[in-house]
Amino acid sequence: MIKQINASKQLSNERIIDSTFQRIFVFFLISFIGLGYILSTLPETSGSLSGRTCITGSWKLALILTHIVAFVLIPVSMKIFYHSLTVLKLPQSTIFASQLGLSFIMVSIASEIGWHVTQCWYYQDEFTMLNFMFYFFLLSAFALWGDGLAVKHTWITQVLNIIFALSLLVISILYSVGDMSENSNYKIPIYIALTLIFSVLTYRGYKLLDDWRIIFFPIFSVGVNLFFVFLLQKYGGDPYTSPNVTLNALFHILHDLAGTETGVAIFTGLVYLKGREASSKELNKPVPSN
Repeated sequence: MIKQINASKQLSNERIIDSTFQRIFVFFLISFIGLGYILSTLPETSGSLSGRTCITGSWKLALILTHIVAFVLIPVSMKIFYHSLTVLKLPQSTIFASQLGLSFIMVSIASEIGWHVTQCWYYQDEFTMLNFMFYFFLLSAFALWGDGLAVKHTWITQVLNIIFALSLLVISILYSVGDMSENSNYKIPIYIALTLIFSVLTYRGYKLLDDWRIIFFPIFSVGVNLFFVFLLQKYGGDPYTSPNVTLNALFHILHDLAGTETGVAIFTGLVYLKGREASSKELNKPVPSN
């Protein structure tokens, strides 16, 4: 009963519009200017499918399953993160930021699926609104996720949040330039920003979990992911002139399944173990005698 009263007091003392919420608001205010700019400049579709090779049959089914598995993985991750961060006594605002970040991953995947549908599932590097939304919400997701795992909020945390928000704004501008010049090199800043955000997320994850195995998260989510993206762009063929359905579908599947999704599953597993450990210690804590 006393614990319930103390918990209620702690919850009532927390401001709804606290400093974490204010940081998230500023982040969105800056970054969504870039999204609005892109919405007004990019084409809505990838163009005509006439003469284009499409991926069908079992390869198409495998690609679809690979992408929709994220809609099972992420809700499980949200549940585990919510429970574990609560057990670890992190503030409600911190838990909110992590939940918002994880939910944005699903928005990103939904945009990616829409983009692949316009390509009839044959991956080709292009500049379209759906492709940009995939990157935009993916970067936003991991930036928010990382902010939610910060044990302490210092001036360094504030600076990093501003850098992440400004990077999304710069990426938006460069993405439009890349579209006009048909130069995929303008997507390189996306991967640089992604690497920076993942580095911060991994560091904060290590500080929270105190588990060296967190290193496997960026190894798969960034290293393995980008490795298969490289193979996909190099050997995936061209859907109009030199199609290679097998390698295109295979590297595409591995880029998602062995990359991002495996990385998120590893992080979720480590958080689950940490939360279970904390719960076990709480249960075994001796009860003070009156």
